[in-house]
Amino acid sequence: MKQVIQKWGKSFGIYLVLMILFPFVMPDEYYRSVGIIIGLHAIVTIGLCLVMGLAGQISLGQAAFWGIGAYTSAVLTTKYGLPPLVGLVAAAIVPGLFAFILGRAIAGLQGYYLAMATLAFGYIVQIGITEWEPVTGGASGMISIPRVPIFGDSELSMYYLIWAVVSCVLLFSLNVLNSRVGRAFRAIHKSEIAATSMGIDVRRFKLNAFVVSGMFAGISGGLYAHYMGILDPQPFGLHESIKFLTMVVVGGMTSIWGALIGTLVINFISEGLIAMSEFVPGLQGDIDTIVFGGILVLIIMFMPEGLVPRIRSLYEKSRAKKTKAKEELQRMERKATT
Repeated sequence: MKQVIQKWGKSFGIYLVLMILFPFVMPDEYYRSVGIIIGLHAIVTIGLCLVMGLAGQISLGQAAFWGIGAYTSAVLTTKYGLPPLVGLVAAAIVPGLFAFILGRAIAGLQGYYLAMATLAFGYIVQIGITEWEPVTGGASGMISIPRVPIFGDSELSMYYLIWAVVSCVLLFSLNVLNSRVGRAFRAIHKSEIAATSMGIDVRRFKLNAFVVSGMFAGISGGLYAHYMGILDPQPFGLHESIKFLTMVVVGGMTSIWGALIGTLVINFISEGLIAMSEFVPGLQGDIDTIVFGGILVLIIMFMPEGLVPRIRSLYEKSRAKKTKAKEELQRMERKATT
């Protein structure tokens, strides 16, 4: 944790200030709800960044873990009367178990085969939620899901609760990134053969990343259920998985901060499309899926490292040029004086 504070203390401080002030700068309830949705998505994308950017795995089923977490907490609180906090704990554990089982089953798969396996898992989960009507309510969904009674019951309290969870997830992930485990993940991402030759248990580390990612998505799903108060299977399909994937790729797969920035960028684009659809009827429907797919292709073609690593690289090059110019100027001044 000390290394995280030393390396990311300033960035995390700026993040905290922006997060705390946002509801007061944007006091409108609509923008607060947008901030809440961004926070929920950020929890998922940070976990997905651990899987893709560190462990080097492709997952197209992240929305499935999101849905499992949401329905787990919703069922426990509405049908069995358990407290929402118990539901949220279960919303982390149950998707984690599913991720463990799936991770063990597909441990030998890589590349497109892994992507197809997670895609199939996402379809199975969405169909299961839709067809298991006695428990999940089927296509009609569930209603009267209670709010989480922490910090009160208002929109503002829910905002701070969700972003407090985002902060914990962010700190945990940054700590992992700067630990021995993070170095092992980076070695696996660069070359699994080289990592294995160094004594790293590649399968175990990949499975751990997959489970943690599933748990993060489950926590976010549980919070989503308690925030919305209603659920239906529609948000937990391929469309949302592609959206999560786009957020990570746009921000930068190898950057935890990139996952957060990518989430902000894609959500702002999504809100922009919604606003434009009021004036341009052709932008209604599933146009956002096409837009996100196009963004994903363009980023992969022209900026595969993502926004945050590209900006960091440009900043470092600029600093290096300024330092070199300053040293050259000092050398010329010394030469002139002699």
